[in-house]
Amino acid sequence: MLPVRKMFSIMIEEIITMLSNLGALNEEKAVSKSLLNNSERLRDERLDDDLRTLEQRGYVKRVDDRLYLTQSGLVRAMSNYS
Repeated sequence: MLPVRKMFSIMIEEIITMLSNLGALNEEKAVSKSLLNNSERLRDERLDDDLRTLEQRGYVKRVDDRLYLTQSGLVRAMSNYS
């Protein structure tokens, strides 16, 4: 089993990747948090905390209850493929 800190970063990367794959790249294409909650890969009681962390780091913006990646978030998502 991975240490808690490692698991946390894996969850963060999963959220960033999922938002990118869903095309949530601007306010008009933002997706609901419930869509993320329904994902088999992101079902976790820490989702709200992880989303808050991503917002604080500048990777995600929230509009009402919808989310999208910022430019920094998109760069982070793309760096996973290089």
